[in-house]
Amino acid sequence: MMQTLAVIGGGVSGTFVVLNCLKQAHTALEIIWFDGAGLFCKGLAYSTEEEVHLLNVRASNMSVFADEPAHFLNWLQANNHPFTGNHFVPRKLYGAYVLDTFHQMKDKNPFVKIIQKTEEVIAVSFQENHYTLSAKETYTVNTVVLAVGNFLPAHPRSAADAFTKSKNYFQNAFAGEAMSKICTLESVTIFGAGLTMIDVVLALKHRNYKGHITIISPHGYLPQPHHSNLQATESFIDPKASYTLMEVFRLVNRQLKKAKRENANPHNVIDALRPYIQTLWLNFSIEDKQQFLRHLRHKWGVARHRAPLESINVINELMLNSQLTVLKGRISNIEEGADGFEIVYADRTSKSNTLSTRAIVNCTGPESDFHKIESGLIKHLISSGLIEGHELHYGIKASKTGQIAKNLFTIGPPLKGVLWESTAVPEIRVQAAEITAKIIFD
Repeated sequence: MMQTLAVIGGGVSGTFVVLNCLKQAHTALEIIWFDGAGLFCKGLAYSTEEEVHLLNVRASNMSVFADEPAHFLNWLQANNHPFTGNHFVPRKLYGAYVLDTFHQMKDKNPFVKIIQKTEEVIAVSFQENHYTLSAKETYTVNTVVLAVGNFLPAHPRSAADAFTKSKNYFQNAFAGEAMSKICTLESVTIFGAGLTMIDVVLALKHRNYKGHITIISPHGYLPQPHHSNLQATESFIDPKASYTLMEVFRLVNRQLKKAKRENANPHNVIDALRPYIQTLWLNFSIEDKQQFLRHLRHKWGVARHRAPLESINVINELMLNSQLTVLKGRISNIEEGADGFEIVYADRTSKSNTLSTRAIVNCTGPESDFHKIESGLIKHLISSGLIEGHELHYGIKASKTGQIAKNLFTIGPPLKGVLWESTAVPEIRVQAAEITAKIIFD
């Protein structure tokens, strides 16, 4: 009897599941693959056409398969792209690699049949031993993988909310002609100072934007650059031990002080910690996790989510030329007038500073609280009880292997509350291989 699998989501998470099915399946398997946006294999992240949008992970760690670490590098070489494992490759090129890998594999496993549907799944229900999916048509499958990726950021908190309907407010930084439109305006304000902010600034710079760019962030932390110094730091985590948050904090501080004494790159300390993050997180108490989210989340994000040096150099150049300003503050109100927006924010010196700007781009990071996500499918899944929001308000409740219920799985960003580090290719490719093995062999 043929097994049927529905994969909901056409981005990297869903694609990696499909690729692993093509790699592992040894009995008849039909995959119905849904992507309402029709961006199969690339998703929003890798559909960019901007050459200046680079990967934030070196090419050596971006293979689609965890057990074939040179897969991406071999593809680059075979297609005459002049990059080595130490390069940060354009994201559009990585999207081409993932798409090409799918096309090369999709017809090679005789057991697997793939049906791609450019349809939005609006409901999923479970009856006895199968799931029913509602889209343009109705589909019945044995197993479902929710590979829904990231969602748009929440709107900024504001006493007034009419601004969210403005044509010059961009909740999605890369929707339609957003960048081209902003380039016609003399000022733009970006909410958030992370990696998406860098993408927006690079896109504007590439278009020779002449206006002023303001960045507002509660903490004012800018991403740090990757450095060429790849000297490994000796592991300081015992994989068999359980640690409290404070124990890990002390260990990291000790290693950072050692790195400073030895004139070593402190980022190597963070990189040495990364392979153990999911295990550490799983063993933390709920109180430790909440304390981390309250006090250390932003600092960890800066240390962990770094950008290529050439991208940081653009930010520094614009700041030096006074074209870009970074403000540390919390927004309390946003109103739109005839000449643009009036933003009221508080900083250390005043609770009522006012900033005028012609456009606003929301780069505050994806909404992770599934009870607040404006998606018909997610609202249905929660209201029906098929999924439940995670108690930390990050993603959904699931096992560490991504299982939500019988024959129902999730992968990638929805597992952030469970695993914390669950948004980058090195983590998602491992999850995809494990989930696929469970679907095929269990």
